[in-house]
Amino acid sequence: MLLLVPLVDIFLLIRVAEMVGLLVTASVVIITAFIGLLLVRSEGTYTIQKLLGKLETRESPTDQIIDGILIIVAGVCLLTPGLVTDLIGFILVLPPTRYPIRLGIKGRVERMVQNKSSFGDNIYIIKKGERKDQY
Repeated sequence: MLLLVPLVDIFLLIRVAEMVGLLVTASVVIITAFIGLLLVRSEGTYTIQKLLGKLETRESPTDQIIDGILIIVAGVCLLTPGLVTDLIGFILVLPPTRYPIRLGIKGRVERMVQNKSSFGDNIYIIKKGERKDQY
């Protein structure tokens, strides 16, 4: 996957440059990166504020932590020149499209925790009010 995305990006950039010209293609890449980074900055600030609010009320900031990671990945994608990486970056930075991705990640992690064998046999899950000590 890490090799396929840059190859597709290069191919698309070449094809788009052939159709509309090199200057237009370079302008689109620069403009999308600039707009994307403004969105990353805005969403990152908002997510940090929500995270701090959750910490003050002693609530679990799970959603904000996942959002923060997705926003960082979006920033990296948006800084990488290319149309595919820009699309991935915009999908990850915009809240309406980031929300289902966050839900998918949370569901997958919860299934991994419930099926503790995916972490190995030395991991024990301690539920509230219950403690198991095994040596």
